[in-house]
Amino acid sequence: MSRVNGGSGERRRATLMRIIAGKWGGRRLSRPAGSSTRPIPDRVREAIFSMLGSSYDTPGALPPVRAADVFAGSGSMGLEALSRGAASCTFYERDRAAVAVLQRNFAHLQAGSEATIVTRDAWSASIPPAGGRGFDLVFLDPPYRDSQDTSPEGLVLRYLNRLAARCEKELIVILHHRPAFSFSALPDSRWQVSDTRSFGTNGVTTFTLSRLAAPDDQAQT
Repeated sequence: MSRVNGGSGERRRATLMRIIAGKWGGRRLSRPAGSSTRPIPDRVREAIFSMLGSSYDTPGALPPVRAADVFAGSGSMGLEALSRGAASCTFYERDRAAVAVLQRNFAHLQAGSEATIVTRDAWSASIPPAGGRGFDLVFLDPPYRDSQDTSPEGLVLRYLNRLAARCEKELIVILHHRPAFSFSALPDSRWQVSDTRSFGTNGVTTFTLSRLAAPDDQAQT
């Protein structure tokens, strides 16, 4: 959920939120009050999860992946993932008002231990520790100002490369950003831009990290 300075019309359109499909389909979600956060609209979330269902060959659902909702806000992306079958989701959010909303949404949906909150800086805390299991799917929704620099020195690509350094398996990252920006300069060859879409004022880029080749694989090349 990005922090923005959008107009009142955009805020009104984003007020109503719900889980779209899965075990909690149709359930309403609370969102932080005011205009400091901007939820991803239902139609954009629906398109994202349709794309993910195709990628995983699980139409309308997700396999039991380990997910992360980074800059979570109300948690709509991560909760949608859990509703559709994700095994777990870690929500990274340190704004107190947003954390209170997250906890309220957890209680409303009766989410259990599969949903956890980390209240530290999302850019650093969501990098898995060395040797840890890490994530299979990351929803990345930083403040728009943080994703304006699309160069290798920008926050987004630096974050992706830190993820790659700790991950040996395949990984999908869904980035929500302004539609005018394009991320093409990927210094780590394991990352690819697999999908880019625009929905009005919303841009969505999908990054896919390939699996790190095992020594046996390298010997065969």
